[in-house]
Amino acid sequence: MTTAWIEGRPVSTGEAIREAVTLLSECRLPLVTGALDDMSALREAARLAGLARGVLDHQGLAPAVPLIEALRDNGIIRIAPAELRRRADRVLVIGRDAFAAEPALFEQIFSVDPDLGAGAKGGLREIVLLGPDGPGRFAAARGSVRTVPCGIGDLGDAVGILRAALAGRPFGNGPFEEGAARALAGWLQHAGFAAIVFDAGELDAIAIEMVAGLVSDLNAGTRASALPLLSGGALGAAEGALWTTGFPLRTAFGRGGPAHDMVLNDGARLVSAGEADCRVLVTHGEAAGGDQAPDRSGVPTILLSSAETPNGAGARIAFHVGRPGIDHASVVHEPRFGSFVTRQAEHSGMAVNAADILSAIADLLGERSSSNDEARA
Repeated sequence: MTTAWIEGRPVSTGEAIREAVTLLSECRLPLVTGALDDMSALREAARLAGLARGVLDHQGLAPAVPLIEALRDNGIIRIAPAELRRRADRVLVIGRDAFAAEPALFEQIFSVDPDLGAGAKGGLREIVLLGPDGPGRFAAARGSVRTVPCGIGDLGDAVGILRAALAGRPFGNGPFEEGAARALAGWLQHAGFAAIVFDAGELDAIAIEMVAGLVSDLNAGTRASALPLLSGGALGAAEGALWTTGFPLRTAFGRGGPAHDMVLNDGARLVSAGEADCRVLVTHGEAAGGDQAPDRSGVPTILLSSAETPNGAGARIAFHVGRPGIDHASVVHEPRFGSFVTRQAEHSGMAVNAADILSAIADLLGERSSSNDEARA
């Protein structure tokens, strides 16, 4: 079975790796990006980007950018889903349907009553939905559920008003009915353990900072935490990059050490502006589509794809790789645990892990760089 191609021509994996290293060595600013959800692939992608003095990004990072910026600049007190399930007696859910992409997580949390903590044990959970819709899936939740109407565009203002009410500062009603903001603030303030759940994709960075501030304000008098939710693996990849490089995505290595900048290091921007003159792209299935598809950008591309014929995508160099958690084991972020878990392969096969190809390219690139440095010395 053919697993590597150069300009559509079948070659050995070793030859394709050598050609990939040659291409990266000639590039001024390589971009390493794609579906880097598996931590082993992310780790090797970061190492490769560092050796190539390029940029590390994730193809699906855009929805996670506001949350990453807010966490980077201000932090937030976060709660694990299991702790929310057992301790939170009052839950404020912000937005349309924070659990739209995670119905199993909704079932895990809201199918039982809280049973830990003096304020929660033995009582029913109270849930308030702050958003434009009715109960929806929360009609099936255990406990009492009510809705406080608020338009999506007003959610940030609403959270700011709640903070003003908690602090005893003057405030207008904003999107709230008269008296509703003060009542909701008091409801949160007198929780045994309050939790605030929100879809990070619906809020901008300022609104998320407001949520983080509200949680901090509440902790002055009770216990409170937040559970930000976001579909896809980009947030997990950003967290994995944090302990790998010292920064969340997006990170550049052009000056030797890592430098984080959400705008300058945006992979899509680098490609469209012509700043990135080559690219390493990891895709799985339909992930090859979109603005960064190799056959649309015109950027010389080293493609690692689980498609049966990745050489047909217009890449200069292509490798066939396995699917994480299907063809080989993987470590990915799991929303139900709020952390990383190992997913065993669904079946044993011959498809190689993308991390192994990235590692081989990085090893050879590092060897060539060391040889060149010794020659110049």
